Amino acid sequence: MSRHPAPEELLLDYAAGTLPEGPALAVALHVALDPAARRTVDGLAAVGGALLEGEEVAPNESGLVDALARLGDEPLAERPAVPAARAGFAWAPAPLRRYLRHENWKRVFGGFEQIDLALHGDAHRVALLRLQPGRGLPRHRHVASEYTVVLQGGYTDNTGNYAVGDFAVGPGAAEHEPIADPGEPCIALIVLERPIVLTGPWGRLLNPLLRWGWM
Repeated sequence: MSRHPAPEELLLDYAAGTLPEGPALAVALHVALDPAARRTVDGLAAVGGALLEGEEVAPNESGLVDALARLGDEPLAERPAVPAARAGFAWAPAPLRRYLRHENWKRVFGGFEQIDLALHGDAHRVALLRLQPGRGLPRHRHVASEYTVVLQGGYTDNTGNYAVGDFAVGPGAAEHEPIADPGEPCIALIVLERPIVLTGPWGRLLNPLLRWGWM
């Protein structure tokens, strides 16, 4: 079970199929790596199906059934066939593989590696980040939603320690500086609604490049 599970409302929206592609991918990866999240989503889907069929459903301990009335009228879409993992990407869970057909790591400013993922009709920016042990992202804060799912290794910041399968919701206006844990490189999926705001000494000069999508 993940020490940092996704919020219940996100799992509910994922089960209902109402999340944009970027957040949906983040939740899908969390669900693929965390058996507890998988059970929750399966239960939500089953209860949602029962509600759509007009069956009476008893409340459960988590109180999620009351919220299931918000489930949409459309059934969950069938999952597409899962492509095999590419060489060097064996760590990639099944929901991620169709995004990694030809993409490769690129070194970017800050000393880490990145793969930008192409979305279809979703304004979120989604990327894979790879940090070597002991290396970190620049100190920054957020002005909109951010979701992070750890896929390999782990990292630590002022909000806690995150390992494989953990789901982090950005701390908002609070600054943080994620640092990769010792051991293997940390690989994580990051979903950003809007660009981050760097708060270090070079932030004032570099933030315009982030807003313009040049970094």
